[in-house]
Amino acid sequence: KKSISNTKHPVERIGGMLELSGGKFDNLQDGVCLSGDVCALVGLKGVVTGDTLLLTSAGVSSGGGDKSGYKSTNKSKSNNNNKTSDVNWKQYMDGVHLAGLTSPKPVLTIRVEANSSSEQSRLSAALSLLSVEDPSLVVEETPTTTLISGLGELHMEIVLDRLRREFGLEVRTGKPAVAYRETVDLKDGEGTVETDGFVEYDRSVGGVRLQGAVRLRLSSRISSNGVGCVPPEEPVVTLSRETRAYFGLDPKGSSEDESEHKYPPSLKALLSGVRGSLKRGRVGPYPLANLECRILDVDSELSNSPETLPGAMRAAAANAVTTLLETLAKDGRLLVLEPKMNVEISVPREKVGFVLSDLTGRRGVVDDVAMGDDGAGGSAGGDHIKALVKAEVPLVEILGYANSLRSLTGGEGAFSAEYKGHAPKE
Repeated sequence: KKSISNTKHPVERIGGMLELSGGKFDNLQDGVCLSGDVCALVGLKGVVTGDTLLLTSAGVSSGGGDKSGYKSTNKSKSNNNNKTSDVNWKQYMDGVHLAGLTSPKPVLTIRVEANSSSEQSRLSAALSLLSVEDPSLVVEETPTTTLISGLGELHMEIVLDRLRREFGLEVRTGKPAVAYRETVDLKDGEGTVETDGFVEYDRSVGGVRLQGAVRLRLSSRISSNGVGCVPPEEPVVTLSRETRAYFGLDPKGSSEDESEHKYPPSLKALLSGVRGSLKRGRVGPYPLANLECRILDVDSELSNSPETLPGAMRAAAANAVTTLLETLAKDGRLLVLEPKMNVEISVPREKVGFVLSDLTGRRGVVDDVAMGDDGAGGSAGGDHIKALVKAEVPLVEILGYANSLRSLTGGEGAFSAEYKGHAPKE
């Protein structure tokens, strides 16, 4: 049984269970896969990575009996047992749900093109399948462009290689683009920044007056005040009691416990204006990250004009965020965050100096250098003893690093890189 949420439980029929062994597939004996083992399920149609699979038979056994096979001469007793079984069944299905997978946000984007228009549909289908298998792969398609985003250069190379091997698709690729972010530098113990009172907005667009005033505050979502080397978090927008009261909501309520589709149109427009402005910083065209934007208060002379109030709220909210960000940019309080990678490099011991010098030129920070042991035999194989270099390097600096490392070490070096987080660009 496939469980996607607490309200929908679509059924998947499994055609078989296979044991994986060195690229070979054999039928799993007795159809049993114990905890910790790995097997392949045949015939799944709608299952994606991170879903929870449940056996329907387990729900029957835990529910106190088979609903369909229960018989009793006492009608009321039968009805009561059926109701109890239904309750137990629902509790089983709604109560067993694993957390699934959480993937970091992509840090590298590449534009891909099929060699011909006839292959474009095949490319779209292949990328759709790969993104289902790999939640960390993000695919964005427009009528003119296909973008794939992932966790680094190696991740992108694996995706392109799979397109060639498994789908027979040769694609053209563009220059990789690194995913930068912006945030507010909340230093010197100042944990928040606010607008200077209400930020007024009053303009006429197409003969329609848009007037509103918004007061808001920005604070950090992470303990290091937004400037540590951590995966970036999307900005969140919260409402103060005054804002909630203005739009007719319970002042003591919480947006976390509410569904936004029930909000009035003017409040939806207010939130849309704030979120839209947070998608583009002032230092560069990079989205804001690691911030909480709290709308402290709003006001408008158009409160009795339901036709124009949503537009006024959207424009006033966007203007307030933009004004505050421009002020912070002038004060040098906006920081660009760039993705950093944990890099491990295996090189011949005599080439360590060249590699360390190269890493310094790439703005890398060396964490550790482990030199290989000569052993007791002396220098017979000393020229081939490896050293392991561990460093933290900006992603943009190690694009194409495999070729550079090959040149530095005479083809004897190898490296691996793992995304660590975003940190202020130096």
